[in-house]
Order: sequence, then C-alpha cells, then structure tokens
Amino acid sequence: MNRQIRNDRVDDLFGRALPVIHSALESHYRLSEAEAREAEQNLSMWFHRFVRRTGLSQASARSLTLSLLVAACQYARSYQIWRHENGPTDDALRRVLAREPGDLASELAERLEESS
Repeated sequence: MNRQIRNDRVDDLFGRALPVIHSALESHYRLSEAEAREAEQNLSMWFHRFVRRTGLSQASARSLTLSLLVAACQYARSYQIWRHENGPTDDALRRVLAREPGDLASELAERLEESS
C-alpha cells in the first residue's frame, strides 16, 4: 500500500476517534485542555507506528480504533495515577482510575459506532 494512502487512512481513523478521545481525556480522566492536547499528539504518533507494525490491511478499522481507544485510556489512567500518587481526592476520578482501561475503551468504541 502506498505510504501516503496509508497515512491518509490512519489520519482518517484517528480523526474520527479524536472527539471521543478528547472527551474521555477531559471528562472521564480530568485532564486539562493542554494535557489532553499533548496526550492526543502522543497518541497520534503512537497510532501511526502501531498501524505500521500491525499493517493497515491486516486489521479492521474497528479493531484499530479499539486499540487506539484502549491506548488513550491507558495513557490517561497512568498519567493520573502518577500525578495523584496518594490517590485522587475526586470520587469520580477515583472510580474511573479503578476501572480497567479496556472496559472504558469498549464503551467509548460503542459510542463512536453509534454516532457514525
């Protein structure tokens, strides 16, 4: 597959997931706007490398999107656990951090599919 075509398709998948990712980073994981934007940049770079290794033609768009959402949730969860070493004071954040990233990512993937 032509590299530019692959990059365009990866950008398209990332772009469709970005509103859901941004919302999860800010509302569920309580990242600031600046922290969310930085996370999104890191996730974009990671996603491009991930797809290059996995192969765009080898995986479905749904599978790639779910992997991206899991990575976003894991990133935010790890960041907040590090940031709140002694545990968050916010009960809602504490509940989100207690969940497995894959569980929340699955819910986000369902929401994304419903909105498409």
